[in-house]
Formats: sequence, C-alpha cells, structure tokens
Amino acid sequence: MGTSKYWFSFLSGMAMVLWQTAFPIAVSAQANPFSQLMEASKAEMAKKGGKLLVALEWEAGGKQIVEAFKKELPAIKEASFERVRTTDQMQRILVEYRAGRIPKYDIVHVSFEAWPSYRDAGVFVKPPVPYTELVRSLPRDWPAPDPRAVDREGYFIATAGLARGIVYNKDSVSPNKAPKKWEDCLDPTWRGQFFYDPRPKLTALQHDPKTREAHLKWLKGIVENKVVLGRGQSENVEKVAAGEHPLFCGVNYTSAMTAIDRGAPLVFLFPDPFPLEFGTQIHIVKWSQTPATAQLFITWLATKAQPLVEKYAYRGFPWDPNSRKYPMARGKYAAVCDVECLKKSPDYDAEHARILGMPGAK
Repeated sequence: MGTSKYWFSFLSGMAMVLWQTAFPIAVSAQANPFSQLMEASKAEMAKKGGKLLVALEWEAGGKQIVEAFKKELPAIKEASFERVRTTDQMQRILVEYRAGRIPKYDIVHVSFEAWPSYRDAGVFVKPPVPYTELVRSLPRDWPAPDPRAVDREGYFIATAGLARGIVYNKDSVSPNKAPKKWEDCLDPTWRGQFFYDPRPKLTALQHDPKTREAHLKWLKGIVENKVVLGRGQSENVEKVAAGEHPLFCGVNYTSAMTAIDRGAPLVFLFPDPFPLEFGTQIHIVKWSQTPATAQLFITWLATKAQPLVEKYAYRGFPWDPNSRKYPMARGKYAAVCDVECLKKSPDYDAEHARILGMPGAK
C-alpha cells in the first residue's frame, strides 16, 4: 500500500474514532440510515423528473462537483450548478420565499452573514437523518467527516477547508523582499501599498488562544502601516496580478490559486501559523423538495468527494497528503475556526471592525 493511501486510511480511521468519542450514540444494525436515505432520494428525484439544481458560492469547481455527484446517484438525470456568491443574492432568495414563491434551488449554501435572517424565517431545518447516525452507516469508500466540521445541533456540515495566507506579485516584489511571515506585511516597504479584505477572513487566528494576542497586535500593525482595505477576494487578487499593489495579506488559497492557474504572475504562501476555516456550511432549506438528496450531497461533499473538492475548487483540507496545499502547510500550525468558532463570529467581527476603524463599528 502506498504512503498516501496509508495516510488516507489512517486519517479516516482517526476521524471515525473521534466520531465515536464525540458522539457516543448506538445505531441498530437492522436500520441502515444511509440505505434509507438513498431510497428516499430515489423517490424524490423520480417525483422531480430527475432534475437537481445546486447553488454554491464557489467560483471554481462547482460545475464539475455537481456533475460528479450526478454520477454518484443514478436517480439524478439532470444536475445543474449556479454560483450564488453575495449576501444580497442570498437575501433575495429569502425574500422570494417569504413572498410565497418556492425558490428554484434544491440545495443552496447560505453564507454566515445571512444566517440570522434565514433562521428567523424558519428556513433551516433538521436533515432527514441525524448526522450522528448517518456517519456510522456510510459505505466503506465514504470516510467519516472530521467531527469538528459538524454542527453539534445537527443542522449542517462544513464541507470545505478554507485556508488563508499571503499572495504577492513576483514581477513587483524582489526575491529578497518576498514575504514569508505575517510580520512582513508590517514592513514599512509596503506602507500604503498592500491589500487587506475588511470582511474577516483570518478569524481562526483571532479565535485560537495560541494565536489570538499576536493576531490582534498584527491587525493594529497593518492599520499603522496604512493598509489598503479592499472588499472582495478575487477582486484584490486581480489587482495584485495587474500590478496595482504588490501584496495581499489574508487571501483565500482558492482565490489565489485560481488566478495562478490562469497564468497570473503571483506567488502564494502559508505563513506559520496559518488560519483554517471549516467552510461552505450547507443547511437543508425548508422549501427543498429533495431534502434526502441534499443531505446525501452535503455528506458526500464532506467525505468521499474531498479529493474532487481540492482538485476542482482548491478547498480540500490541508492535512490530506493528496491535497495540493499539503506541502505548503506541512509542519506549520493551523489555527482552526470550527463550527463553535462560527457561533462566536459576531463578537469577533465587531472586535475586528473596531480595530480597523470601520464605519459603524461598536
């Protein structure tokens, strides 16, 4: 057995041990939740004529991922993907639902900013099968998800590893000035010349007790170094690629690598420590006519499909030896923002806004 396969098996086994420790619930051998969910999904898809529409915020990989899921479930005859990226788009979907019209999406990812309004409207519902039971009945080639990715209340699973770092323009930054650590963003050389997204992306560093104080000091430091606040990950990456500014501190790995693969003159790196968010948390929505299929998609995305999530969307977890980010992340400390961190995000966001001096910060 190859080394990568060994580590994959080892990590899968460790995840199952963690599941059994974190969620000690016995499931009857006669009742196979996965098989029951598959049968319910077949019935749903037959009723809908085999059509499924999935909406994610992903720029890269969404179409390929949905097409791969279609091959996983033969009951799906026609699967399509749409990108729903902004909070405004998600709020418009909710307005449509509140107006008595059924939104067209069978499966939709709702970003954290829109959660309060969706919850107030009663849109998020429990899945057909408790995840604690479903995980124990998964097929052998569906490894157990990391328990930190699963909502303790049972509403969702986070399906992606969103790692952040630094990207710079190699045509604008000389090798001897190339950044290697977060403190390099505080170098007076970059005063007033580096981007930072004011929508918090480094919350894991703010949350982790080992990195919190240093990160708060760093945030104050970038303000003193006249950081250029630019909302939008892809937009900032494009500006760095165009030479508008040489550096972007706090960038999504997926945004940077998408541009690099297109030929942009950029270099991406993980400083040590680097932040990792358990992202793309997908709920079952109340209007969905395919809740069983949605739960299968969510679970598949968080488990068996992880190699595809990395291959097509650059969103795999960095501890998977088969992920492209693994060599860059190996040996470095990952500060994690898990589902418990997400629940504290409103407080973290307010603290972040105060330090940056954002308008309306309290």
